[in-house]
Amino acid sequence: MKKYLKRTKLVAALSALGFLSIAGTAQATLFEVDFSNSGAFSGTAPSTPVNPSDIYAKAIFDDGGGSGTVTLTMSVLNNLPSGAYVNDWYFNAASAPLSGINFVSGVSASVDNGTNAFKADGTGGKFDFAFHFDTTGQLGQGNSSVYTLTGTGITANSFNSISVPAPNGGGYVGAIHLQGYGGTSVWVGATTGLISLPETGRVPEPATLALLGLGILGIAATRRRK
Repeated sequence: MKKYLKRTKLVAALSALGFLSIAGTAQATLFEVDFSNSGAFSGTAPSTPVNPSDIYAKAIFDDGGGSGTVTLTMSVLNNLPSGAYVNDWYFNAASAPLSGINFVSGVSASVDNGTNAFKADGTGGKFDFAFHFDTTGQLGQGNSSVYTLTGTGITANSFNSISVPAPNGGGYVGAIHLQGYGGTSVWVGATTGLISLPETGRVPEPATLALLGLGILGIAATRRRK
């Protein structure tokens, strides 16, 4: 009887651990900011892509299910004119300034960090932090740049924040400066972002699945023995 109770407790513990591990993989929050010609507020938009709503640059904030550190990935897609690149990216934070902005991988940039301190072309609003890629390290088609953002209690949703309007306009969650095509450029604002709360598409780790499977098999064996 004692062996049976001991085995039952062990199986229950393994099963609970497996379920908790799987639950823990589905708590990350993602906040995506998309840019297309439909958000152009200054300059001349490129003729490609033809559809103004087609996204050609995006930024994804991922908090990994925790708070205090968020990973930002800025990407330029391939549906742009040859040679086009984004050299400036502006964003907001609900609690600015951020305590840290650190380069991880991809193309690096110079960084500004403040509170309502940086204007996008003087008309696109006042933003809290910005990335500036030079002409020798362009963030062009098919390239990305990854940074970690740190601040007290921040999550991905902390960046779902509207910029303070500049004298001639604003009110964007983000803005970019696209150039390198036809001798002209355009400033694009993102008035909305795509937010996912929580992330549910992650696949559990193999070790977690094995642990859960062991627990289920143990329960079945225990019931059969009983």
